[in-house]
Amino acid sequence: AYAKLAGLASSTPNVKNDALNGGLLAASLAAGGFAISQGAAASPALAASGGLAAVLGYFLVSSIGGADMPVVITVLNSYSGWALAAEGALLKDPTLASVGALIGFSGAILTKIMCDAMNRDIVEVVLGGKAAAPVVEGDVVDLGPHREIDAAGAA
Repeated sequence: AYAKLAGLASSTPNVKNDALNGGLLAASLAAGGFAISQGAAASPALAASGGLAAVLGYFLVSSIGGADMPVVITVLNSYSGWALAAEGALLKDPTLASVGALIGFSGAILTKIMCDAMNRDIVEVVLGGKAAAPVVEGDVVDLGPHREIDAAGAA
């Protein structure tokens, strides 16, 4: 995200690779399920699940165009809130759960507002952007001369 916003990486959306992302998701879920089933001896499976999830996160974020990156950052902020809420629930700490829910909801609300302002769907933003508008061939319409106007002229 930083590289795209700083102009170090290309802001054009990469070609989506759904098969790779689907495979990484399935492998990450399988490794996580294996880690849960193994109990205390699950360190290698848990590390593999974390590594696969990191690679999946990289590929998902790399396919998003630069203009959509602020929306993705608010989505990630919302995810961190939901993770904090889950941690609070697991630790039976109502303060953590409440603050996590607040962060999660506020991130989700901000994401919704930003997507509405851009006239975009959140799924479209997160799954890799939008194709460029097609070039329309045809007659050029003359809209007449351009006239500047100020507040006094509008009254």
